[in-house]
Amino acid sequence: MLASLLDFYHRYPDILLYLKSIDRASLSSNLLESLNAHGQRQREIFDVAQVYQIDEHAEVMLRNLSAQMQRDGLDGMFSNVRLPFPAMLLTVPEPNVGEWPAALITQDDDTLYTQIYLASKGGLFPNLLIFKSKGASVEILHSPTFALSQAIGEHVTEDAAIKQEKSLCFDFLAIAVGMSILFEHKAMLEKEEVAIYPRAERRRAQKSGRTLPNKSIIKVKLGELGKHQLEATSGESKENEEVTSKRRAHWVQGHFMRNRAGGISWRNPHIRGAGPLLEQERHISSYQE
Repeated sequence: MLASLLDFYHRYPDILLYLKSIDRASLSSNLLESLNAHGQRQREIFDVAQVYQIDEHAEVMLRNLSAQMQRDGLDGMFSNVRLPFPAMLLTVPEPNVGEWPAALITQDDDTLYTQIYLASKGGLFPNLLIFKSKGASVEILHSPTFALSQAIGEHVTEDAAIKQEKSLCFDFLAIAVGMSILFEHKAMLEKEEVAIYPRAERRRAQKSGRTLPNKSIIKVKLGELGKHQLEATSGESKENEEVTSKRRAHWVQGHFMRNRAGGISWRNPHIRGAGPLLEQERHISSYQE
């Protein structure tokens, strides 16, 4: 998806007009100006955005924590958390079925902007909306792509766009916030930075007249404590856990919580119960829409 996304916005809006068989002359000057400005801004953001490639098991753990944070009402505090980069592109493994989502999240002081992209066998679907989050308030902005769809008579309503993108927006936003906090806790998540394009490939491209960006991807996987967090989360029900805790030692999942400073803190997974800890092998399935 990453290569398709970068290529799409490198050629935006021309590629969009081509795919939709739209003549530039048929569009208003204001809309064309808006589309061109949006394409330029997207390219600028992608140039500085740090790409995170989250593996299957880390995705499952982060999605579980994302749901927990939203249930606990911590989503109103997301903009108080400082992300490790002012712009982050989050990618997850391609699902076996359904559309493949990714999110671009930018932070400007205490305001977060989230854009959702979807890919499928039919191609890439650019975001129609931009979600502006500040504290507990969320403002929904229309992207120029949405304005284009309205101008050419496509029957895409704001409600349909919200239904498609809003839940994914908050999922990815919670993942970004949770990941940023967990990076500060040893052994929850592990990071490995690798080049998107190896040096040899960049040199070959340069000789052929093309220039490939010297960008890196941060691969994210579970650390040792993260594995225990996933084990605890995917384990027995709370009722069985109460019985189990009386019999033997077991891992209890960590959780996010409000702190006295008005931010979000994390408590690591830990062992509860008595006796020796019996490790269990568990098979984890990735999230599916």
